[in-house]
Amino acid sequence: MKNTISYFYNLEPDNIHQQDKVYKFNIGNNNYVFLPCYRSEKEIDDLYSLSTSLISQGIYCHQIVLNNNSSKVTLINNIPYILLFIYITDSRNITYEDLVWFSNISVNPTETTLRRDNWLYLWSEKIDYFEYQVSQFGKTFPLLRESFSYFVGMTETGISFLKNINTNNKSLSLSHGRIKKDNTLFDLYNPLNFIIDSKTRDICEYFKNSFFDGNNIIYEVIDYINSSNLNETDCLLLYARMLFPTIYFDSFELIVHNQLSEKEILKIIHKVNDYELFLNKLYNYLKQIISIPNIEWISKIQTTQHL
Repeated sequence: MKNTISYFYNLEPDNIHQQDKVYKFNIGNNNYVFLPCYRSEKEIDDLYSLSTSLISQGIYCHQIVLNNNSSKVTLINNIPYILLFIYITDSRNITYEDLVWFSNISVNPTETTLRRDNWLYLWSEKIDYFEYQVSQFGKTFPLLRESFSYFVGMTETGISFLKNINTNNKSLSLSHGRIKKDNTLFDLYNPLNFIIDSKTRDICEYFKNSFFDGNNIIYEVIDYINSSNLNETDCLLLYARMLFPTIYFDSFELIVHNQLSEKEILKIIHKVNDYELFLNKLYNYLKQIISIPNIEWISKIQTTQHL
């Protein structure tokens, strides 16, 4: 790989560390990562423009380095690779405060391939895809087959909720395809992960991940709502996003592709009752501060705990 880097980028690495298909190296005090990227050519062009703009504003996300052909992508054994110059070398895990700060980075969403805010379409497409998957794997994954309809129902609740709200006033910001609680600052500032979506997207994924890790998140979520200057649309989108069972569908995909044991899905299934209680508490809180469409089954959940 050292010769490849030298040939395509005229760089002479001091050393190269490989993990799977990712190569990290440094030249003096400068750090680089050479990694696969499977996003479309147009998306990569938009990511390059976006990251260049952010850097010019003093937001030092990792920089995409062009190769000797002035191309952003270098094919290595038919795998598309991109070289990143790393500005943020701190390897600590992301925090709630990091995500709140990041969600306030404003971007121009006009005519970009990076927008992912059409949740109605995206969630419906995802359900169709997973329904096809379930029809194909037969009895291979009984836990997935048995639990699938519940999480489809949860998603359909979210879709119905979205249909009943006006999303014209939503706040769009720099976001990520997927944020997890154990992501690092490298992941947060990696432009290859960037999308444009509701400012609540990343924080919702962080909260959901935290919940299924065993944490009580209700007070943290309420604190976020109270301190983040969300408008009514943002609050409604936050609730819709909390209805969408991201962690289940992510695990579903890993299981179907034999990258995760099917038994791992039980950690999610066993927490659904507690999650319903959380949704009830959050729903009741939002009812006090905004006008929110009725979700009958959630409003009827019985809880003895009070905020």
